[in-house]
Amino acid sequence: MKYTSFLVFVFFLFGCSQPQIPQTAAFDGKSLDYSLQRIKSGDPAFTEAYQRLILDADQCLSDGPYTVTSKPKTPPSGDKHDYMSMGPYWWPNPDTPDGLPYIRKDGYRNPERDQYEDRGNLGKLGSAVETLGLAYYFTKDEKYAQHAAKLLHVWFLDEETLMNPHLNYGQSIPGITDGRAAGLIETVAFIGLLDGVRLLDGSKSWTVQDNDALKLWFADFFEWLQTSKIGTDERKASNNHGTWYDAQSIAMALYIGKNDVAAKIASEQSTARARSQIMPDGSQPHELTRADAWGYSTMNLRGFFTLATLAGHVGVDLWNLTNDDGKPYFKTALEFLIPTFEDSAQWKYSQVSNRFDRGTMFNLLQRASVVYGEPSYAALAQKYPSAERPGSRNILLWSLMKNE
Repeated sequence: MKYTSFLVFVFFLFGCSQPQIPQTAAFDGKSLDYSLQRIKSGDPAFTEAYQRLILDADQCLSDGPYTVTSKPKTPPSGDKHDYMSMGPYWWPNPDTPDGLPYIRKDGYRNPERDQYEDRGNLGKLGSAVETLGLAYYFTKDEKYAQHAAKLLHVWFLDEETLMNPHLNYGQSIPGITDGRAAGLIETVAFIGLLDGVRLLDGSKSWTVQDNDALKLWFADFFEWLQTSKIGTDERKASNNHGTWYDAQSIAMALYIGKNDVAAKIASEQSTARARSQIMPDGSQPHELTRADAWGYSTMNLRGFFTLATLAGHVGVDLWNLTNDDGKPYFKTALEFLIPTFEDSAQWKYSQVSNRFDRGTMFNLLQRASVVYGEPSYAALAQKYPSAERPGSRNILLWSLMKNE
């Protein structure tokens, strides 16, 4: 395996012409270009992460394809091309003979939801296309683009297996509803997937015609997202669901060429969300009421960081949006979480799992270090090597871009 990675590295060093900065949306294209140059120069910090990425991509080559039509359950529509899933925190009612209607136990995931395979398959699809796209960008090895194209065709484009462009049956609740707005949190996977698609640019396996067909699919989904009752209900959400709704909307709008719509969402909706969701002390009260308050606080802040990156493509600076104290909202929210990152005993809110995953914070600290010019954030993350496995791809995505 090391020999294979070495060969790819040599291919880089001697066989590649100078590439253009990739036109990614949620990833930082300049960071990717910087990482590429560091890999070429043999920087061990970058080559380790690169080798880990290639291992992941090679694993993806044997995974999938994924499709909504393979699920054993049939949606209420009778059409297996319709995506369906079940709400995670809903359980049979112990007070009724048939267990209906289900009741909510926040923070406790019902394993029954795993019987609805679309959610898991969509997550795998998004992760695979993102990983394969990155591997193709760094190596220009056509095998990665070829498999990514296969996955995309099966899920979105092939008549026999494609997903219909809506989410009417997401996060159903037995005995209550066949689908609801909260289901849209599951299509967050589309954000990384679309950057994976962008990174296939120039591949013979993913043609202009393929890309145009995928744009038509996302144009239909975007129209549904913006006009359906489920979509508009999710837009009204005042917590992480609203944050990630905006992030998805902007990512899709950028992909299908609706930059004016993306700018409007970023400047109006997303700005208002930051002001309503993040308090002057950096707390996120809507997330702190959850049973897994740490997990939801870090997840929502990751949504805001993603929003800020996306909004930058249409000239909206959310990174430096300041509160009444003159402090950037997102930086303040990050610093509210840092004490718990260093010592979980500092957390004064609910955490039913008693598990304080540092992985998301590792990502946030790396990104904030670049954006705010604060090397101390990256240094803090490095103090806790258990936060992510060695060779984390975060360094490839959000590298400190030095003037060299």
